[in-house]
Amino acid sequence: MEVSMRVNILGTKYRIIIATNEEKPKLNECDGYMDPTIKEIVVGKFEECPMSVEDLQTHTKNVMRHEITHAFLHESGLWTNSGNVENWGRSEEITDWIALQFPKMLKVFQEAKCI
Repeated sequence: MEVSMRVNILGTKYRIIIATNEEKPKLNECDGYMDPTIKEIVVGKFEECPMSVEDLQTHTKNVMRHEITHAFLHESGLWTNSGNVENWGRSEEITDWIALQFPKMLKVFQEAKCI
């Protein structure tokens, strides 16, 4: 059964869905994804598996935060304009961006109950 909630990402409403691979076949290729065209964040509904991590609740929250961060990067314009920068993770731009956006991100992480 698909579980969903809505969150506000920089003024844009996104739907967060926790679903099985059968409900969202793209999850056969990944643990989660963000689709900016339909404003949807999808996270796998993980079940115990001998080849999986043991703490599935923590893993689900990590995946959700990762996909929410992708949505913030997309909605702020950094998604499409960062392909030509070396050492992107060391950039003052991304450091400033995270410092400025983190309070907003924290609010969404708390709303989504993934922190």
